[in-house]
Amino acid sequence: MIRFIKPILKFFVKSNAVKSLVVGLLEDYAASTETDIDDEIVKLVKEKLWPSV
Repeated sequence: MIRFIKPILKFFVKSNAVKSLVVGLLEDYAASTETDIDDEIVKLVKEKLWPSV
């Protein structure tokens, strides 16, 4: 079963919609904490997902 689902999940993970969803969830979580380290992690994830040209 996993052999069939894995390629589908890999396809969706590469889409911008899923990337945006993950970053949005990370931003919401980072906003709910008092530390700044998680804000830096979210910033790093955004830079790695969408590098500026």
